[in-house]
Amino acid sequence: MKNPFRWLKEKFAARNYKDIAGVGVSYNKDWALNTQSEDADLWQSAYALTARTRDLARTNPTFIRYRELIWGSVFGEAGTMLRMKVKEQEDRVIHTPQEKSAILAHDERRRRVMEWAAQKEGRDYTHEPLYRGFGNNGNRVAQIKVGEPDVFANQLIERKWKEWQRAQYCDVRGTRTYAQIRQLRLWSAIRDGDFFIRMIRSPRVNKFGFSLQLINAEWVDRFANAKLDNGNEVRMGIEYEFTEFGTGKPVAYYFIKRQPMDWQFSVQKAFGSVGPLHDRVDARDIIHYARPVDADATRPAPWVASAIPTARQLDQYAIAEVVAARSQACKVGWLSSTVVPEGGVPTNVDPRTGVPRQELTPGSIVGLPWGVEYTESDPKHPNGNFEAFRKAQLRHQAAGMPGAAYSELANDYESINFSAGRLQRLATDAMTYMIQRFDIDIAEVPIFEAWLEMSLLTGEIPLPAAKFDKFNSPHFQGPRTPQVDEVKEVTAAALRIANHFSSDQHECDQYGVDFETMLFEQAEANMMKESLGIGTI
Repeated sequence: MKNPFRWLKEKFAARNYKDIAGVGVSYNKDWALNTQSEDADLWQSAYALTARTRDLARTNPTFIRYRELIWGSVFGEAGTMLRMKVKEQEDRVIHTPQEKSAILAHDERRRRVMEWAAQKEGRDYTHEPLYRGFGNNGNRVAQIKVGEPDVFANQLIERKWKEWQRAQYCDVRGTRTYAQIRQLRLWSAIRDGDFFIRMIRSPRVNKFGFSLQLINAEWVDRFANAKLDNGNEVRMGIEYEFTEFGTGKPVAYYFIKRQPMDWQFSVQKAFGSVGPLHDRVDARDIIHYARPVDADATRPAPWVASAIPTARQLDQYAIAEVVAARSQACKVGWLSSTVVPEGGVPTNVDPRTGVPRQELTPGSIVGLPWGVEYTESDPKHPNGNFEAFRKAQLRHQAAGMPGAAYSELANDYESINFSAGRLQRLATDAMTYMIQRFDIDIAEVPIFEAWLEMSLLTGEIPLPAAKFDKFNSPHFQGPRTPQVDEVKEVTAAALRIANHFSSDQHECDQYGVDFETMLFEQAEANMMKESLGIGTI
């Protein structure tokens, strides 16, 4: 007996992956299958992608606003904050007067604050110094205890790091501050896919013995691909160590000696090889500033690659609408005749072609050739749906621009309410913090470590270079954006602390504030108010 529900079963048969992929389905015939690897796909398209994104970065207002927004959210005005966390690893004797003076000043600051706090609470206070002095009165020395903060090292390194960020030290050109270098490296990676920073270690560059050279992506030759005699492999300008497990760590980078579009690109063996046309730079001196999105990719595509088609077409559509609206606004009168005179030519007709010159200006009266009549076309520009269409396309474009929010990117706040704005801020903040962490891990920490090493070796930081590991204790913190409703955010933070779900230290970290610095500033501000009688008013 036949199953009477067989037709129903066949009609609603379970879909398989072939159906989902749309292979052989008519509505997906224009969807070509791409089986290339990320490297193979990018290798043949990298220069075109870079040219497109650079053009948009120069001429497209949305991309320009995206650049400013990403700079503001990731780095802000003050940039990435450094707080040194060097601690004493053993009890040691302090001999230098500079270090002794720094510790005495810090200890005196602690004493004043702690004594004032004890007085306010009505309790006795006995100061216990950070150091222990011993020796005769004519030559007293001090011993600092293990586990205590190395006040002198922390203050000195932070001060020297800030000094090095001047253009004359941090940039090998001497023209860009470190804040500008931060912005350039991030935007270049977003625009081109990756970026390269060469760390120059030499006492000849400046008193720190350390500076940075910024190198755009095209200077690392994507066409340099080779298998070397030592077994190492060069892929897209990057030499990788050969190991028993396969491709290993980067060993060197191959930079083009010539202009990227110079005639030497046509020289035999210029493609697919490494040699006299390249400078080989050791990987120790190079930071490959790239955010990988594919496990097998050597060099990533521009972060905004998926937004290129929409940005370009929307830009051209907007121009077309403006031109059409301008033409619509030019009210023109037309003069025509069906009678051919014995001679003469209308003044607005090109005598060589007989075609009227189409130069429209508001209020103009234009003549037509004899026998030609004008038929009006009035498409009504700008189109009534232009704004809605533009917003929809900008939303689509913003989705392909990491860290961007549509309402901020398009300057469109009219259709967003308070709750939606808060949700949007939470999402964009999460992406911003992720980009901040990427920048700190890939660039900020390696640059700081190389700078600290050279500063110790050159003596610009007068600390023992043998204790590099002790002094290499930085804590970097990116800026934090205030929330939509500060009152609710602060109240929530206070409740988390009161219910032991968080700590003062953690909440300060979330706002990019150094907890110890904040405590000292609060106490000293209250002491100043009290001394001026402000607290009693």
